[in-house]
Amino acid sequence: MLVKDKFLKFSLPLFALLWGNVVQAQPMHLLVHSPDGTKQSFALSNIHTITFSEGNMNVLPKNGTVVDFAFSAIYQLTFAEQAAADIPLPAVSALKLYPNPVRDELLVTGDTEIETIAVFGISGTVVLRTNVQSSTARLSLGFLPKGIYLIQVKRADSIDTQKIIKL
Repeated sequence: MLVKDKFLKFSLPLFALLWGNVVQAQPMHLLVHSPDGTKQSFALSNIHTITFSEGNMNVLPKNGTVVDFAFSAIYQLTFAEQAAADIPLPAVSALKLYPNPVRDELLVTGDTEIETIAVFGISGTVVLRTNVQSSTARLSLGFLPKGIYLIQVKRADSIDTQKIIKL
């Protein structure tokens, strides 16, 4: 992608992204990812300015209709050659670990059978490994010192890793 007349303008407490004519082989899009997994797509060739100010991001398309996003409603901003509707969404894991933070017992549930669960300390060492062969498991973690741990759950079709806090 070649961008002509591109510049970044700063003026506190606001800064804006502005650019001139975008020359490219494929149309580029700004994708605004929300925490709920939805995405909104804007073709870069149709954007006049993007401004960030006082907890908000404002996209001003060339048609003049401002689209406002609160920072809390933005999980991630990406640039892609496809519109949001064309990008396949990753599968959402139905794996749940609770309570988190945990004191003694952690319940692990999934929508498919869990084969094994491994608990890793922050240094990467395995502190617990168990075979499950069920869609739910209870892990007794009372013996672990307080800290942050990674729980790796292996199922037939996936391996998921989530962080827990041990109180």
